[in-house]
Amino acid sequence: MKIIFFGSTSDSVIVLGKLSEVVAVVTQPPRPIGRDKVITPTPVDAWAKAHQLPILSFATNPDKPWEYADEQAVVDTLQPFKADLFVSASYGQKIPSALINAAKYGGLNVHPSVLPRWRGTDPVPWTLLSGDHQTGVTIVTLSTTKFDVGRIIAQKKIPVTPHDTTVPLREKLFELGAELLCESLPDYVSGKNKGAAQKTENEPYAKRLTRDDGFEKWENIIDPAQSEKINRKFRSFYPWPGLWTLVDGKRLKILKFTHEPVTVQLEGKTPVSWEQFKSAYLPS
Repeated sequence: MKIIFFGSTSDSVIVLGKLSEVVAVVTQPPRPIGRDKVITPTPVDAWAKAHQLPILSFATNPDKPWEYADEQAVVDTLQPFKADLFVSASYGQKIPSALINAAKYGGLNVHPSVLPRWRGTDPVPWTLLSGDHQTGVTIVTLSTTKFDVGRIIAQKKIPVTPHDTTVPLREKLFELGAELLCESLPDYVSGKNKGAAQKTENEPYAKRLTRDDGFEKWENIIDPAQSEKINRKFRSFYPWPGLWTLVDGKRLKILKFTHEPVTVQLEGKTPVSWEQFKSAYLPS
């Protein structure tokens, strides 16, 4: 079976590493990273090079980043591989319907939520922010119309703990997803498991994160009655976009939060303890 894999992040690599029949990978092109803007390939790019797999990248639509700039070019480039199955994990672009329809087994996506809850780009922070007591991973068929609305092939649920943060939880879910994908593939390709339709009405959608999502009003940050909610927001949006507020018009990043801020950093300053900050900037 010939598989073409779509993904970019280190979470994608967790899934990719479990697949033995990949003939090519599609990932984001190298981008400038860090303060020095060093052009850096994605983790999937680096993994594929190490395993001598063909690596393909395509420009995205600047106005609609979930779409390709030239969908037909994607189709024309990938069709010669004659893939039997497309697999995606942590990938932000919609795979062309012409490819999905032409593949013998269509396509599967590894999605880190209990679908239909939290369809969308990055469900993990929204899962934590909402206070959900459980999450999970879903293997879902790739739809030719919308993201994450295909048939559910397999699903595994796990509890959310009061100490979970986005990055480790997301990694845990993709590790589970990689195993679940491999377990469910035989029955899927044999036709034994055709999946179950999902009802997406009234279920929350995980919208794309922006820096503004990390903002919280100053009065809420310092209100003890809000501490549980603020701690949940800190765990949800760490390390990006982070939890931040405004003090006298300047951005204050909350670098560590438990029952109250522990470490903070005022715009243009070095990190300090909350007690130091209060002493210097909030005299009684």
